[in-house]
Amino acid sequence: MNNDLQGVVISGNSDGKWEARHLPSGRLVIGDTVDGAQGLMRDALGLTSSGTFDEPLTSDIFSGLSQAIALFLEGPVSNALAVHSGFARLDAFENGTAHIRLGGGCRGCPSSQITLFSGVRDKLQDRFGEDVIVDVTPSLD
Repeated sequence: MNNDLQGVVISGNSDGKWEARHLPSGRLVIGDTVDGAQGLMRDALGLTSSGTFDEPLTSDIFSGLSQAIALFLEGPVSNALAVHSGFARLDAFENGTAHIRLGGGCRGCPSSQITLFSGVRDKLQDRFGEDVIVDVTPSLD
């Protein structure tokens, strides 16, 4: 298995097909070959064949504090989420609330709300202060 598929288990079925299961989110895809199952899982997670996300960065559309927050999400926070093939992006920052989109393995994961409110918000508040980051909210896809 390639390193870009963190948290993914590949196994054979009795019918000769191959399953790729992303353990954190529960996503399951079935392919005819190991490579096919890996490719389908990359597609499901939004990964390119080179192992990067096809999701654009958002830091270049912001300036000042908003850009610093976006860069922090794209760097240290996304690096932490990469353990589960996930990432974070800033969609907006207004009145102390960061509107954050979780993607990759985090998108649709049952634990994503816990990750956002207990992990990402805490990291942002530790870095920028609770008076700056009052809250976070998930961005709608």
